[in-house]
Amino acid sequence: MTSVDDTAAMAGPRMSVVVVTPTRFRQIRRTVESLAAQTIAAELELVVVAPEAEAVAADLGALTAFWGTQVVPVGRIANVDHAAAAGLLRGRAPVVASIEDHAFPEPDWAARVLAGWDAADPDCVAVGSTITNANPRSGLSWSNILLAYGAWAPGTPEGQIDWVAAHNITLKGEALKPLSNNLAPMMGREGLFLKEMRARGGRFRFAPEARIAHVNPSTLSATAALRFDAGRLYAARRASEENWGWMKRIAYVALGPLIPFVRYARMRRDLFHAQSPMREGKLGFALFTGLLFDAGGQMLGYVAGPGGAPDPPHSPASAPRHRTAGP
Repeated sequence: MTSVDDTAAMAGPRMSVVVVTPTRFRQIRRTVESLAAQTIAAELELVVVAPEAEAVAADLGALTAFWGTQVVPVGRIANVDHAAAAGLLRGRAPVVASIEDHAFPEPDWAARVLAGWDAADPDCVAVGSTITNANPRSGLSWSNILLAYGAWAPGTPEGQIDWVAAHNITLKGEALKPLSNNLAPMMGREGLFLKEMRARGGRFRFAPEARIAHVNPSTLSATAALRFDAGRLYAARRASEENWGWMKRIAYVALGPLIPFVRYARMRRDLFHAQSPMREGKLGFALFTGLLFDAGGQMLGYVAGPGGAPDPPHSPASAPRHRTAGP
């Protein structure tokens, strides 16, 4: 890993931050403003992936806080995750990051996450951040963030970690190069690019003081759709990849009503421990509600496949499902 001092001596950016807009600059304005407000903004490169350069050129030209900016035009953007790959491969810093348009790093996030890189061992390929709730007044927003980002909630300890979120992530640029030919389709919610980097010997680290506020779905209809589709997609992929027969699929459907109870028992130990600022009395019901929708999706996915539940192009990626999935 290139040290901070070496990077500074090269007069290049310390980190390149990728933000994707499928339309125009206004969709990413708040996220870019949070990046421009970083304590070390002058050491960051902003990389905007957009359908065409003209969609964001005028707004980027007015930005002076960053070390530099560049636009990566990719044509029509049908999947935000896949489009981010082009920006990550174009970043000029040794560390590259991808931030969603509904995620807002705190002012010292960049400095804190780079400190995490300085403390990482040479095999580290990704450093994750604490994900906080940007719309905490909604109980349903808690349901979504706990299921998607609960493994990286406040209170998660610093150091080496088994997994990091595939969204709102920082990565070693060199580790992405071997994946460049297939990186785009690997950038979905399942974090296939992380699995591949880990298979090549890469390790992950968590920087708890680096915090990102994330806006989550907060209506019943949006929560039900997101969680149901996520459960259905997970179950369909699992059954297909493991080549399940019909007897096993039916058995898992029969056990389906137990899924939310089993997962809740597992997750409560990780989320509501003594060091965590989150309290079960306040958030337990929200978590269980999301697990109910997810379980319904799983039961359908095991017998009917993914159906109309494609890989969500703009939803948060969760921890590996084998850690918290059904029985």
